[in-house]
Amino acid sequence: MSTDDETQAIASGEFLDVTSWSGATVPQDIGEDLLGVTLNDTYVVERVLGEGGMGRVYLARHTRIGQKRVAVKVLHPEFFGNSQMLARFQREAETAAAISHPNVVAVLDIDRTPHGLPYLVCEYLEGIDLADQLKAHGKLSAGTAVHIARQLCKGLAAAHESGVIHRDVKPQNIFLVGNFSEGLPERPYVKILDFGLSRFSDASENQLTKTGYIMGTPAYMPPEQARGQRVDHRADVYGVGVILYTSLTGRPPFDEDSPQATVFAVMHNEPPRPRSVEASIPPHLELVIERAMARDPAERYPSMAAFEQALSDLEPESRVRPVESIAPPPPTPPAANSIRRSREDDEDVHAARLRLVLSLLAAVVLLICGATSSIVGIEHATNYRFSQVELGLLCLAITGSSLTPAIVWIRHVQQRVWDNSSRVLVLLGQVRAAVRTGIATYGLGLLALHMVDDFLVRLIGNSRLPAVGANWPGWSLILPLMSLDLALTVLWRRRLVAVRAGWRRRLAVWLVTSFGLAVLVSLVAAGLWWRHHSG
Repeated sequence: MSTDDETQAIASGEFLDVTSWSGATVPQDIGEDLLGVTLNDTYVVERVLGEGGMGRVYLARHTRIGQKRVAVKVLHPEFFGNSQMLARFQREAETAAAISHPNVVAVLDIDRTPHGLPYLVCEYLEGIDLADQLKAHGKLSAGTAVHIARQLCKGLAAAHESGVIHRDVKPQNIFLVGNFSEGLPERPYVKILDFGLSRFSDASENQLTKTGYIMGTPAYMPPEQARGQRVDHRADVYGVGVILYTSLTGRPPFDEDSPQATVFAVMHNEPPRPRSVEASIPPHLELVIERAMARDPAERYPSMAAFEQALSDLEPESRVRPVESIAPPPPTPPAANSIRRSREDDEDVHAARLRLVLSLLAAVVLLICGATSSIVGIEHATNYRFSQVELGLLCLAITGSSLTPAIVWIRHVQQRVWDNSSRVLVLLGQVRAAVRTGIATYGLGLLALHMVDDFLVRLIGNSRLPAVGANWPGWSLILPLMSLDLALTVLWRRRLVAVRAGWRRRLAVWLVTSFGLAVLVSLVAAGLWWRHHSG
């Protein structure tokens, strides 16, 4: 088992020194060498498996079941009087014992050594942790990385159902079970280790996890955890996303020169696109990673089940082999329509940036055309006819006033959105929906005017039903305003759906829709009133 512990605690930009030693007295006869010692009359310690920042791990044999071997994790003597470390050690035992799932390491017992050092007993695992695997081989194939991530989702989903949030998902805490003397199989079995930084989701914060302290590993913590804020299960969603990113690219998304700089980058920067680091990553898988690693928790997958479902669509064979099975099952080829759909999805991702540029240009052109066509309505409203020179100047003014905010917005898109495929697709959907709504509103509005003038008035044959005047100049001002109103309404509806959740989202969507429709009705009423009084 791996015992490497890179978890760090930072307060106010500095490492938090352990200061809970006051009044603690370390026994003089305390020791670490437990070889040959029988713990709790049950576990005979045989040899050292490894050592990390918190403690040493031993292999032990069960005294009454000779073939049963366990791993015994013993806290280092220097932490004997440290209440924080003792609390974390106790937390790891309690939280892991509360979870029963094949992908979570099982804690079997907890006690103290004859010298008074706390230890916990867990199942013995043969294999390698993900950190050592990546260090030795650099990166994983897409299929293997997705398979590992799906198991993480299932194990962490069980933890969340038990009210436990891990909060320290990193390669050192992901153990690959099996005999890898002939290399890593395509579908390794995974166990999640080290729940020492976890907490129960319904528990209040204590000194170990209180707000204002950054507990976790800088390169793998979500932005809200880096800011010292209280986190929920979506922090683990982010952690699995980082595991995928690291496994596929061979490097963590943020890896600065110091832990403090890494924390700052996590809080304020966007990581490089996975495909910009490793071009072989499938585009659709990049979208899944980017959504899981969204800076705003509301934009991530709402649960591990939803995350696992998104990953299952990318893995041909969805079965997870049992831990006893060492040989991977034969792969099941996906159906032809699944391959076709996957290729179409990837092509959509490839073309998203070009389509976004074209949609933005279309929005700017439509804005300029709508403003230019409204000049006739302005002339009718003011009873003033512009000269040819004035029309040219108006066109230049309209073009300039439309291009300036458009350039600023495109610059914003380039800085904040362009390098994130998931955000590009979201923005593409928003802009495209707004452009289509604007075009449809103008076209349907003009069609409705002609229907009233050319058909309904003649059909009813009632002189009290006046013609609305499809060719009346005032509509050239009213119709562009109607189109702009509904286009902005649809745009803001899409944005609210993307970033909000729950009753707040429903209320916001209702308010925006109601306001947009009220403006639309007001514009139609104003146009009819104006047409009636203008003769």
